[in-house]
Parts: sequence; structure tokens; C-alpha cells
Amino acid sequence: MTQKTTWSIKALDTGTSVVEGSVLTYLRHCGEQVTIPRVMWVLEGPTTIVVDTSVNPAGKPHEFMGESFERSQAQIPENALKAAGVAAKDVEFVILTHLHWDHAGNCDLFPDARIVVQEAELRYAIAPGRFFRRGYLSPESGWPLTPGYIVPNLTTVRGQHDVAPGITVVPAPGHTPGSQAVIVQTASGAYCITGDAMMTYDNLESDSPPGYHVDVDASLDSLDLLRSRSSLLLPSHDYTVFRDRPVTLIAP
Repeated sequence: MTQKTTWSIKALDTGTSVVEGSVLTYLRHCGEQVTIPRVMWVLEGPTTIVVDTSVNPAGKPHEFMGESFERSQAQIPENALKAAGVAAKDVEFVILTHLHWDHAGNCDLFPDARIVVQEAELRYAIAPGRFFRRGYLSPESGWPLTPGYIVPNLTTVRGQHDVAPGITVVPAPGHTPGSQAVIVQTASGAYCITGDAMMTYDNLESDSPPGYHVDVDASLDSLDLLRSRSSLLLPSHDYTVFRDRPVTLIAP
């Protein structure tokens, strides 16, 4: 019998923000201030994979977006990777769940990796609707620098795609048109790194989509899809995933 390929998952805390609650859960917790992490994920198995690359400090994108953002020395992505025992040069794949400023800002840390994004997401990020230009730091937004995801090693995929044995990306649109989630086979079962298709566990518990979205119906459909693919869901902005910081081992 062929042995199944399994992976470990580490969550890296790479920054802290305070946002209004309804950004996370649509029309809920309005006016409440919620502290959230900016998470990078490291998958280790036959090779090393990073999921999402956090906020790039160049040009202070959080100030451009109008959101609070703080980062300690330990939360600097390079330092968090070192704390996780990972060298950027050893990362073979980087998977971007989507191309917003806080998820795709440090792709240049991984010049030797293949960076994977949905084709639909890249197309929209370059010329998004007017309301969403700032979130992508798109050319029409007024952001003065090249967006962090415009790198030579960016690769697009269409639909469900096996990145490596035991690692599958699946479309999860709604938050953005080309959002994708990552299914990771571990010794403890199949985990799903949801990206912003599920920002906090409250989205799941209250059956409420993220408040920041391009399509509310698609957002709910994606929540249903991810529930059907895994009972072990990992949201993008929930401190509950951390036992230790800046690095927590989720699944050995």
C-alpha cells in the first residue's frame, strides 16, 4: 500500500491590527473593536510551502488603507520564519489565498519559490472595482509602489489544483473573485486554510460571511464548500489559532 503524504502546519503571527467587528462578520458586532493577527502559514513535508506572505512595510500600506497595524521585531516575517525554523531559500511554493495588501505583501522574500494564485484573482487585482482598488494596492488606487505580488515567479492556476501531493487549492470566491483555500493532509486529518473566506470562527458559528466581500451569496456558498471539505478549518484573522507566538504548531 502506498503511504499517504502528510504535512505539518505552523501558524506565524506577523502583525496585529484593531478593526471594527463588522469587517469580520457581515452586519454583526458593528462598532466593536476587535484585535486580529496577520497570519502566515508554513507547511512542512516533502518540501516547504508558505501560505500568504503578510504585510509589506514599504510605504506603510496600513496607513494608506486607514487600518491600524503594529509589528514587533518577533513579528517581522523574516524573524517569524526563522523562529519556525524556515529559511526563505528552502521554500519551494508560496500559495496566495488572495491578493489583498495584508496577504500578498512579501512575495519578494521568496525569489526561488513558485508563487501560486488563481488566474481570476490576478485579473481582478490589476483592475478591480473602484471600491476595492485600495485593498489590492492596484495601479489605479493611488498607491505609489508596484504591488508586492507582481513578481517574476508568479504562477496562475484555474480552479482546483494539486500544488504538491497532499496539498490542494480550491476556489473559494466571495471575499474576492479569485479567493482560494488550501486543503492540507496531515496525520491528524485534512485541514483547510481558508484565507479570508473565513476570517474568524465566528463566521462559521454564526453562519455569517466576512463583512468585506464582493459577493455575499458567493461568500456563503464558499463557507458551505469549505465545511464540506474539512471539519478542521483555520481562519485567517483569529487569535484562537495561536497557543504560542510568534509560532504555533497546529498539526505535527
